[in-house]
Amino acid sequence: MNYFGHVAIASWLHTAPGALLGSMVPDFATMSGARVADAAGDPDVAIGIALHHQVDGIFHQLPIVTGLMRDLDSILESEGCARGPRRGTAHIGVELLLDGVLVEDPAYRAAYAVALGHDPDVTWKDDGDPARFLALVTRLRRYGPPEDLRDPMSIAERLAHVLGRRPLLRPSPSDLRAIETGLARHQARVTAATPTILHALRGALGG
Repeated sequence: MNYFGHVAIASWLHTAPGALLGSMVPDFATMSGARVADAAGDPDVAIGIALHHQVDGIFHQLPIVTGLMRDLDSILESEGCARGPRRGTAHIGVELLLDGVLVEDPAYRAAYAVALGHDPDVTWKDDGDPARFLALVTRLRRYGPPEDLRDPMSIAERLAHVLGRRPLLRPSPSDLRAIETGLARHQARVTAATPTILHALRGALGG
């Protein structure tokens, strides 16, 4: 699950800004290169981080989610996408398409804004980490909710950036065309499956 999805799920259980932010911190760490050494100084953030890992453990075991990822992989193969970028897209692409559905909900958008307004009181691993984390959060505040995830072309552009960091997953121009087409073909299925995914997550998290 991607960071917007995490804060959406966290908003079912928590209203504290720190917990909402913490639900996104593991993804933000990957995005910014900033690593939290200890969140004991901000217990709400620690709660959110723990929830992030719990939700990921549930989400990636849901048959409907693994089925959506398999189906996207098959679509991309039929479009001629190479194996490496195809596998990366099958995983991340479903998560981003799901975020494109969740971003429509005003309550989730509000939770996201509240989360980004929190300044976490945590211990970082490296001296430069606070600045890296703040730079990312500042950019996300300016950008607002990820509206672009409603558009398969924008998701393909994000994937080009994310997968491009890893040589075995880096998509070629023809792969990117296949990815954009594949995401557009799969979007309606992910949208239709979203209520079932959310229902399963609610049940696994105790309602």
